[in-house]
Amino acid sequence: MKSKGTTSHHLEKIGAISGILSIIFYLSAAVLPFLPDYISRLLAFTFPLLWTVAFMGLYSFLKKESHTPTLEIAYLFGIIGAAIACSFIVVQQANFIWHDTAMEATKSEEAKSLLRASFKGANRVQSGLDVAFDIFITISWFLFGINIAKSPNFNKLLGWIGCLISAGLLILNMWTFPTPPADNGLIDLGPFLGLWTLIVFVWFTRIVFKDKSIIEE
Repeated sequence: MKSKGTTSHHLEKIGAISGILSIIFYLSAAVLPFLPDYISRLLAFTFPLLWTVAFMGLYSFLKKESHTPTLEIAYLFGIIGAAIACSFIVVQQANFIWHDTAMEATKSEEAKSLLRASFKGANRVQSGLDVAFDIFITISWFLFGINIAKSPNFNKLLGWIGCLISAGLLILNMWTFPTPPADNGLIDLGPFLGLWTLIVFVWFTRIVFKDKSIIEE
């Protein structure tokens, strides 16, 4: 392998670490109820930003091995998906705060019932954005999975497993739209995609920190 470009090598290292942190932050915000609300929000808002940097690093590395159309689409859709994720998380958290504040200030049960109905309607907006996020991110990871499977530095089976999970998640979301698959008694493949993503970035971190060289075109 030829010598790496310093800038791209640093970007790949930063991207690999950002990918791991993005999943850790996401899981921490989702499954650690004892965290203060402002910490949970900070972790949730940071997750898609880190994911954007992670995509940049992974794309930079894979592009030097094989610059394919599927890789370009995967990268673009991944960035768009991360931006949508940030949007729906911000909208979601703002809705929660406004609703809780209004409920605390309201004494009438009739008014509270109206607030609950209003919140239910407004909350559907972020639910729709969540589906938009799933569409872009599953297509992105499906295409990244193809390129990972073809990479000599990754495991072929790892790439194809990612393709399978991504395709399954997208199909289930479209089948049950606008209701989430889990609410329809079906399996939620989101956590499995998150786990797969974590494995990919751990693997990626091992590659970029272990090797002192990189493939260049």
